[in-house]
Amino acid sequence: MSSKKTSSITFRIDDSYGDILRKVAEKEGMSLNTLANKIFGQYVEYDIFSTKFGMLKISTDTFRRILSKISDQDIIDLATRAGSQEAKEFILFKWKELNTDSVTDFILLLFEYCGYGRCHMDRKEGKISVSVHHDLKEKGSLYLEHLLTSLIQTTLKKPSTVDSTEDVLTLHFQP
Repeated sequence: MSSKKTSSITFRIDDSYGDILRKVAEKEGMSLNTLANKIFGQYVEYDIFSTKFGMLKISTDTFRRILSKISDQDIIDLATRAGSQEAKEFILFKWKELNTDSVTDFILLLFEYCGYGRCHMDRKEGKISVSVHHDLKEKGSLYLEHLLTSLIQTTLKKPSTVDSTEDVLTLHFQP
């Protein structure tokens, strides 16, 4: 049972949208209500801020092809800037402060809504571990490693360690 408080809202939508949403919910094995909450959640948690912040959506395949054409050092430079400046600015824009909660919420949001991969986060024994499985190949791991380590270093002033393969990256740091 969810611990979040809910409320009832009634509204009308175009019939064609309703038909498509019902089919999607059935295919995904969820209620129309759950699907609507998921859609609204993404809009409220990410879409509002990403649109105002000027985020750009591209396909995973396009991003992977771009990375394949760039030198490792250029990827490191781009990722370091993305983690130390752009991510930091987005966190301040959305959460208004830099702390462990806003940084970890950003990391979860980055993987939940931006398409970089699938993420799992554990908090135990005074350590946070972030495991990412992605489809960006070796250069994607390089990009994500430097984006996340620079984010942790510049926002939380904490060191981090990374283990990575072509498709998986695990980051560890102290909160």
